[in-house]
Amino acid sequence: MTTGFISYTHADTALKEQLIRHLAPLRREGLIHLWHDGLLRPGEHLDPAVQAALAASDIVILLVSADFIASEYCYEQEMLRAFARQRDGTVRVIPIILRPCQWKGVPIGSDKTLSEFVALPKDGKAVISWPDTDTAFDNAVGAIRDMLRVDNGNGIQDEAGSAPTNDAAARLPRTGSASLLGIAAKPTDLDRDRFLRTGYMTTAALFEEKLAELKASDARIDTDFERIDSRSFAASVYLGGKRVGQVSIWHGGDMWRNALCLSYDTATSTRNSMNDWLPIEDTPQGLAFGAGNAMFRQRAGGPLDADGAAGYFWENFLEQVRSRIR
Repeated sequence: MTTGFISYTHADTALKEQLIRHLAPLRREGLIHLWHDGLLRPGEHLDPAVQAALAASDIVILLVSADFIASEYCYEQEMLRAFARQRDGTVRVIPIILRPCQWKGVPIGSDKTLSEFVALPKDGKAVISWPDTDTAFDNAVGAIRDMLRVDNGNGIQDEAGSAPTNDAAARLPRTGSASLLGIAAKPTDLDRDRFLRTGYMTTAALFEEKLAELKASDARIDTDFERIDSRSFAASVYLGGKRVGQVSIWHGGDMWRNALCLSYDTATSTRNSMNDWLPIEDTPQGLAFGAGNAMFRQRAGGPLDADGAAGYFWENFLEQVRSRIR
């Protein structure tokens, strides 16, 4: 699944939320997982979390307005860094023009300006300048959907105009001599790091969402979700004020560098022991999360993608909670 980072200024929060609603069908179809700073928890260290999410993203959606351009953080720390990654070929940047402003001449590094990149909605016409904003966002999201459905082998478009110019070419993966000879390309350390971060972010987002649903399901239930840092979070479930489940999930560390790790009923700072873990494995279909213990083989049935790993951890945690209240 593609991970999308939304860069915006809080002056445009209402429009950002409307865009997220329009992107919901893509999320439900498994095309994209979204991150924005609205997912941060109170007390969480802002800049490290934002930069970690930006570094782990596959696409960066810029919500451009006069306020966005005027924001030093949005411009310097998010937009310029995003375009630097695009020049390296590791991310695709998608500008969406929210409100009329002088955006075309804004420099984005390497003597280029925003005018050299295709902006959405169609023709870069600002969202609020359309007959209604729903129509504008529908146009923009339709273009994003088409982009996400293109074969992943096409890679990242690093410069304006560098994409294939016809539909047939757009469906062909870019191949080097090794792939022409039928030799599978081996995943790089960068591939592994990004796959692991995506798995962690997807797991954290699912736990936060499911805990909220669990709390809303019964007045006797309360929950707590805490992002400890950019690589770890903790979750707890309470019944009548009594804790009936606690879990910590993290990635990284000296012993389990390439694995998602889970520990029940331990301090959130403890990372030297675990109850379950999902190491990254190479499969014929690409990178996947594999078996950490015998329970995985029984319940998961095979290698997992980011969504599968998140669901596996959540179902196991929920089963533990149920066993304590039966």
